[in-house]
Amino acid sequence: KNQKCSHNFIIFLSTKVTQPYRVVSTNGVAQIQCVIHPQSLKYPYPEEARVSVLKGLHGHQELCFSILNFTDQRETQNSARGNEASYVTLSGLNVTDTDMYRCEIWIFYPPLYLELIGNGTLIHVLGEATALACLSTELKFLVHIFFSVLRFLFSVHRQLQLPLWHAASSMCRPSSAAC
Repeated sequence: KNQKCSHNFIIFLSTKVTQPYRVVSTNGVAQIQCVIHPQSLKYPYPEEARVSVLKGLHGHQELCFSILNFTDQRETQNSARGNEASYVTLSGLNVTDTDMYRCEIWIFYPPLYLELIGNGTLIHVLGEATALACLSTELKFLVHIFFSVLRFLFSVHRQLQLPLWHAASSMCRPSSAAC
C-alpha cells in the first residue's frame, strides 16, 4: 500500500509538465506522454526522477510508478537537449476506466526535491458497444452505396429499354428450357 511521505520541495512556476489533452483507447491500451519543461531549474535536466500516473479529476489514486535515470541517456546522446519526456502505457483498460489521468513527477537529483503534476489527459476508452456502433455506421454506409449503385444500373437498363436480365438471356440457347 502507498505510504505518504513529507518532503521539502520548491515548485518553480515556469517548470511544468504537459500532457496531451485527450487519448482514445480502442483496444484497452492507452499511451500518455509526460513532457517536462525545465526552463528555470538551476540544473535544467533532471538525472533521477519518479514518474507516476494518478487517476481521477484531482488525482487521488496512484496507478503505477517508475524510477527513471536520465544520466545513461545523456551519455549516449550528444545532440542539443530539449525537453525530457516520459511515455506511460496503460493496458487492460475498460469503458469504466474512462477518466482523467495525470503524470506526477518527482525530481530527486539534482536536489532540491521537486514535485510536478501534469495538466492531465482524458483517456476515453471505447467499449464493444461503441466500436460496434462505429462498425454499424460504416456498414450502413456501404449498404447505402450498394443500393444506390443497384438503383443506377436499373435506371440505365430502363433508359436503354433492355430486358432486366439481358446478359443472362443472351447466354441462353434456343433449345434450352430456361429461355
